[in-house]
Amino acid sequence: MWRFGRPSGTEVLRWRCQGSPRDVCCKLHTRALKKSRCLIFLKHLKYPLIQNTIHKQKLTLWFSHLPQEERQFGGYFSPETMHVQPLILERHPDEDRGLSPFKEKTSISTRPSLTVEQLFDANNNGNKARGLNVLLYGAVGTGKSTVVRKLVLDWCAGSVFSQFKLVLPFSCEDLSHLSKPTSLRDLVGRKYMHLRKTPYLSGDYDKAKDVLFIFNGMEKMKLDFRIGSTELCSDPNEALPSGAVVVNLLRKYLLPEASILVTTRLSAVDRVPKKYINRYVQICGFNDPDRQRAYFTSRLLQQNEGKPEKAAEMLIEMLYLNLQRESQLATACFLPSYCWLTCATLHLLHFTDTKSPIRTLTGIYTSFMRLNFGGEVITVDGNVSSQEQQNSLMLYVVRTVGKLAFDGITNKRTSFSAEELEQWVGGKTKTDEELQQLAVFRTDVLDFFLVPRDYHGMDPESGGRRYVFAVPAMQEYLAALYVVLGENKSVLEKLTKEVSEALGQASEDITSLLSIISKIIPFRIFAVFNLLKLFPKLFERVSSHSKGRIANTMAAEMFRSEDSFNEDVLDQVEQSLLGVHGPQPQEETYTRAFELYPIFMGGLLHYGNRRLLDQLGCSIKSHTVSQITRALRKHLIKESQKKQPPEELMDLLVLLYEFQNPRLTAEVLQSIKTINLSTVRMTPHKCFVLSTVLSCTSSSFHLNELNLSSCHITPELLQMLWPAFHHTSNLNLQFNSLGPESCILLRDLLLEPNCTIKSIQLCDNYLTDTGISHLLEALSGNHSLQRLCLMHTGLGDRSAQLLAERLGQHEMLQELNVAYNNIGDSAALTLVDACREHPSIHTVHLYLNHLTDVGKQSLYVRGGPRVKEGRRVKVLASVTEGSDISEDWHPILSVIGKNSVSWDRGRVREQLLVFLKDLEWGRKQHQSFWKKMHFRRVESVVRQTLRLLEKSSDTGTGTGIK
Repeated sequence: MWRFGRPSGTEVLRWRCQGSPRDVCCKLHTRALKKSRCLIFLKHLKYPLIQNTIHKQKLTLWFSHLPQEERQFGGYFSPETMHVQPLILERHPDEDRGLSPFKEKTSISTRPSLTVEQLFDANNNGNKARGLNVLLYGAVGTGKSTVVRKLVLDWCAGSVFSQFKLVLPFSCEDLSHLSKPTSLRDLVGRKYMHLRKTPYLSGDYDKAKDVLFIFNGMEKMKLDFRIGSTELCSDPNEALPSGAVVVNLLRKYLLPEASILVTTRLSAVDRVPKKYINRYVQICGFNDPDRQRAYFTSRLLQQNEGKPEKAAEMLIEMLYLNLQRESQLATACFLPSYCWLTCATLHLLHFTDTKSPIRTLTGIYTSFMRLNFGGEVITVDGNVSSQEQQNSLMLYVVRTVGKLAFDGITNKRTSFSAEELEQWVGGKTKTDEELQQLAVFRTDVLDFFLVPRDYHGMDPESGGRRYVFAVPAMQEYLAALYVVLGENKSVLEKLTKEVSEALGQASEDITSLLSIISKIIPFRIFAVFNLLKLFPKLFERVSSHSKGRIANTMAAEMFRSEDSFNEDVLDQVEQSLLGVHGPQPQEETYTRAFELYPIFMGGLLHYGNRRLLDQLGCSIKSHTVSQITRALRKHLIKESQKKQPPEELMDLLVLLYEFQNPRLTAEVLQSIKTINLSTVRMTPHKCFVLSTVLSCTSSSFHLNELNLSSCHITPELLQMLWPAFHHTSNLNLQFNSLGPESCILLRDLLLEPNCTIKSIQLCDNYLTDTGISHLLEALSGNHSLQRLCLMHTGLGDRSAQLLAERLGQHEMLQELNVAYNNIGDSAALTLVDACREHPSIHTVHLYLNHLTDVGKQSLYVRGGPRVKEGRRVKVLASVTEGSDISEDWHPILSVIGKNSVSWDRGRVREQLLVFLKDLEWGRKQHQSFWKKMHFRRVESVVRQTLRLLEKSSDTGTGTGIK
């Protein structure tokens, strides 16, 4: 029984022995309290660890995000797999003044290189209580931002900078746009919300020693280290301008224990006083071909997704050989940015496929500019003018370097002296601000485009050192941009624009004033002032004439007669990257064709490129594009009606593709009846260009002929050309590298309901009996094919007999060419009998097969003289028909003469000797003098063909059987 009050002695003894419920409750409460305090303590210990884990996950997501310029290559790149460490040296900026980023190898090989892990080596820190300030500087395109990205990702993965528990990357460009003062903690919390309460930035004790700040692109930010301009601050919670926060961090007044990495260009190095920098480090790019090769290998082998690896490896080997020659490309590839441009161009030329997004060469160069100069403006000490559009860095490049490039193209020059650089880049006398901008431009940007090249007195213009564009195509791109932006205005255009703008503004004020006065004093003489309104209209007419002149320039440069025998423009681009392999010319030529120039002009008018250029501060108005397009249409239609060499026709197709204007493309192609690309070396990109351009036309548009003979077409390229085959009546695919698998695609093409192909030539493709069996499956379902040429395709007796069986399923065929194959007498007779029974076949080619004299005589008896239902079936088996000369001897010898170099010489020689034997026997059978003279004439043609065959055999120019 419970009693209130003091317990009795007996109860006290019992409680002491057994333990009271009150004591039990107290003990449980004490234990729970201790456990709760322990959990709170552990939570405070784990909170930074949880924050760091979240922070690393966030940084990994952000820094793994690739820009649009990288995603256009298929999206299978990552910074981890494609990064190659550039050369990093410890060097003070004073040693680097006035030097080009394209330095001689001897000047940088004497210093030991550094790795990213060594940047914050503890041995370089004399004051252990303070963090290190490291300044990483380099020229445009050396890879500063890429190194920072890889550094952050490696820290997130735990492979570098394990001494830092928190890494905080910032973009100085973003910080420069902050208008309101903010504290350091708020600045960090604004960008990294999960770090708002991080204890590392509290300023307590020495926790900041575990923090690394990264400020990328300091040249885009204004920093003032004067005490009168930037007050001292050691409180992380005090609101300051963003520049003041960075200054106090570098001063080591705010969180002195923290370490800082700053990246900048050479022109902005002096913005931070030397006393605040513990270590200067220069990034030098790729200084040797091995680093460049490692970069190309890491990218091109990944870009080789779904392609034969051997082709990519061969491409890299050719590129490496060109780099070892110390060529102009090797100099340009000192900068990783130009390595990126090279890889992007080679990917376009060799790894384009139908699944890839639409990419153009102009788009690659525009993206290249955006990657290196995106949104930048000309600044002096971080100060940005209010007229940002006029101070756009890219526009400044166009008005200086672009003007130099345009002058070089106008005068057919690719190299420039120092005096010419001073004339075009330096310009006339400028204000102090303009001179400062020019100094920044020369320090940071000019060497990015122009590299020194010593001709050792070989240059016919002048000896000594001259300057060339790092990549030859860059000169044509900048010149095209200079013209399209309208910077090459004549004096009349400039004067008319200024007068028009001045009088146009004045006319509005005067008209408003006179409209008021005329109500009081109605004098008609005031109407004379309305003439002021004519000046803006006059300017519009002059401007329209200027746009027409741009179109004239494009057409004139596109169809220059002296460039007609050059290789097509895409091959020229490839040769500039891979070099020319084989015999080299004894004398170097200093004049070259600028055939990319008009193509770049057309590509810059595409909306996608105009949108990127607008982000760079270079605006091309839609009205301007419309005027240029309207004038260009007339020139292209006029020139396309003329017969163009295959290479020039390929260039025209590339121009239409780069333009990306389906309506203009369709109108130009309407005037073209035949596309002859014979002997043009087709690549994946060229095939894609041809298919894309022809796809712009309507379904009813059909070419008379699409000639793709001797174009190195493979089964893979044939698949890419599939859309183009729907717009032709005669398809010529002879002398290519097609195999049996190609016949499956051709079969499907012929079986399409809307197929319009009347003639298909497959000569000199090793199709074999297997391929022919696939192709003949189309005879039953096709209703358009009239001429089938299978000469020298590896046919045997089996294919000839199968062909004889299938001929009855196709009633439209008129001519069949199976010459120069492995068909014997029996199969040939079977095939000719089937042709005689066919309702429309009138000619069969069987020469250069394994036919005996008896077989030829049998074919002559069955084919030539026999007439069925008024229709004669001609069988071309030899230059003779019995004792007479065949009326088709000339076409037979003409075909043999054209192809004797590429065919098996032994077999052709054997057949020609048989022809001579038949001609001699036939000549002896006739007594007529004129008959004998006719035989001797044919014999002379055969002997001439034999001499040409033996001559080519002696010089070793043949290629043998395919």
